[in-house]
Amino acid sequence: MEYKANDHFRIRNVCLFLIAFLPATKIFLLPSVMVQAARSDMWISAALNVLLDSLTLVAALVLWKRYEGRDYYDILSMNLGKTGANIVYALYFLCFVLKSYTLISEQKLYVERTLYENTTTFFTFLPFFFFCGYLASKKLFVLGRLADIMFLITVASLVILYALSFANTDFGAVLPVGVNGIGKILSSSLRALNWFGDSVYLFFLIGRIPPEKKAFIKLLPSYFFAGLFPVICMLMFYGTFSSLAMRQEFALTEIAKYSVAINNIGRFDYIAIFGLLFTGGAAMCLPLYFATECLVKIFGFKKKVFVALGVTVLIFAMILLLKEHYAAAIGISIRYLAYFFLLMSNVMPLLSLFLKKGAKDEKQKDRN
Repeated sequence: MEYKANDHFRIRNVCLFLIAFLPATKIFLLPSVMVQAARSDMWISAALNVLLDSLTLVAALVLWKRYEGRDYYDILSMNLGKTGANIVYALYFLCFVLKSYTLISEQKLYVERTLYENTTTFFTFLPFFFFCGYLASKKLFVLGRLADIMFLITVASLVILYALSFANTDFGAVLPVGVNGIGKILSSSLRALNWFGDSVYLFFLIGRIPPEKKAFIKLLPSYFFAGLFPVICMLMFYGTFSSLAMRQEFALTEIAKYSVAINNIGRFDYIAIFGLLFTGGAAMCLPLYFATECLVKIFGFKKKVFVALGVTVLIFAMILLLKEHYAAAIGISIRYLAYFFLLMSNVMPLLSLFLKKGAKDEKQKDRN
């Protein structure tokens, strides 16, 4: 099978993609969400979610190897028919839109509450939507170029924040491990599923990445390296605040601000914070990028730019209409939509491993 030449997306780009964007959305509101349930064991909950998503990544690699050159929509069509494929893609569209609402809302709230001294208006965050609509309309290779640049910014920013926080972190605060019980640990993992599930993006890259040797060996360590940063964040967040962690809303600025270096020199940790806001801005666009891809596949649109514009207007309208009900919307997402995110980001990809129709025929055709 032939791969799309205009994508220019390789395994190397996927590795950098994971490192650049996976950690950037998990250090704003997520720690305060997870600590409510698991307390000192919140880092275990984060580690469980990383392991769960690694299974999704493995499933994507299996399908990619089994159906070389076929994208996920074609695989579903061969097994479930066009109607079945459209239904699955429609569900993913809904999943990505709901996921983007939480990610965009939390960063919008963070920027307004921490970076502005005066009262802001809703339209302070308006330029982001122009950027989001623009990025969602571009070809896949643009994400690869962004990842090439942003993975260094993400890693350097997180290293700076963690280095500033290290001296004030009491790692003994998380001991004894598992004291809160498996029930609370699993509950915390469930509450966080909206922020995880990034591995499912790989299903929408199937058929667009040329085969490479040792792809599994390259991708899995890259994913675990990216997943290590959120786990460390949970450890340092609770180690810094201990029993007071439940009163902290945003971890990003909190875990480093008590550093001696900051007290003597000033808030130069904002260099790292602005770096993460920069990469986080692109990471928040990813669900809408793939939501646009879903609509393009379902309806066969030729002009992707108009689809991207429509999806961006949709999420803008959601955030505008629900701005007074932000806390309630996030609460619903955490309590009730978590099962939907589990289904779409983890269960559905694993069920895809049972899709076999057409795999043998395609391989035989390629040999001939």
